[in-house]
Amino acid sequence: MPVILLTIFIDLLGFGLIIPILPFLTLKYGGDAFDGTVLMSVYSFAAFAAGPVWGRLSDRFGRRPALIAALLGSMLSYIALALADSLATLFVARALSGLMAGNIGIVMAIAADLSDEQNRGKTMGRIGAMFGLGFAFGPFVGGLLGGVGDEVNILLPGLAAAALSFLATSLAYYFVPETNPKPTGDTADEPEAEAPHWSSVLKAPGRITLFSIFVVTAITQSTGFSITPFWTQAVLGWSESDVGFLYAGVGALIVVIQWLLIGPLFQRIGEARALACGAAVHVAGCLILLLAPGTVLTALIAFPMILTGLSLSFPALNSLLSKKTDRRLQGTALGLSNGLSALGRVIGPICAGLLFAAATPERPFVMVCAGGICVLVWSVLEARKSRPQPAGAAH
Repeated sequence: MPVILLTIFIDLLGFGLIIPILPFLTLKYGGDAFDGTVLMSVYSFAAFAAGPVWGRLSDRFGRRPALIAALLGSMLSYIALALADSLATLFVARALSGLMAGNIGIVMAIAADLSDEQNRGKTMGRIGAMFGLGFAFGPFVGGLLGGVGDEVNILLPGLAAAALSFLATSLAYYFVPETNPKPTGDTADEPEAEAPHWSSVLKAPGRITLFSIFVVTAITQSTGFSITPFWTQAVLGWSESDVGFLYAGVGALIVVIQWLLIGPLFQRIGEARALACGAAVHVAGCLILLLAPGTVLTALIAFPMILTGLSLSFPALNSLLSKKTDRRLQGTALGLSNGLSALGRVIGPICAGLLFAAATPERPFVMVCAGGICVLVWSVLEARKSRPQPAGAAH
């Protein structure tokens, strides 16, 4: 598992390099805030289409070859991004990068293979911590590299991201073992070993509602992350370097939460209750941003609460999903959750861009707040449903 975590950290570090630069690069090539949010959504739409496919491939042919292929594809997409010289080529490069984003679902399936139910949430949290580390260091370095010279550029960050993906690919090739010892593609001709049909992932009771929460959570988080640079520029006059520092601080908080707190928290109060606590912090941050004056102090208080409050969501949701899924369909289920989350990341930034362009800079955060309230309500209901019933309660 340490090698798996290192591999995903290196890849996400490369991903994080690009985040603070894209909005400013969009403006450089003649686009506006709406174009910038659509650019982020193109990546997510491609990931939505490819995520379930990558997960199914890892079930049928093995986690290791699927992971290596996805990481290699990421490297090629970053090279294309580094060479982009117009808004159109930016869109093409980001779409290619999204198609290769199946590594996240594959790594979650590996985590499910390597953990038992008691430690599943803790393991998912460790993967989430790698996301946080990627966002802590990636945007900081990317903001500095993207600001080299007289204007924002993508060449150095893109090549750096490609080099990191190549390093991650090498680690996966030489050090990551196969954790799915009996891929279904190797035993499909044996009826006794035949895995359930993938559609059973959707047919289980309550599964559609659970997948819907994946979408709502992704809409909420992606809206916050995508619109934050535009809000800080419009209200506070911040640059890409300033946004990089903000994301670095947020990433550091996510690391602490995911690595140190999630395991004990999930074991003590359960995934659903922990998610409810995080959603409450998220909603509180939104209210501060919406009701307080638009100052640096408000931003430094509100944005960490908004962007980290739901950092419990995907480890909690993926842990719940994994526990409820046949072990032979872990890749399929987690790949589907990753794809549906990507769909949410398509919807969120586009809606945020429309609201930002048509109304005030704060208006998208009304939507962010509403999404947090939905997650809060669902998690409270889920926690009550899973609460052990007292003896005689049925009478």
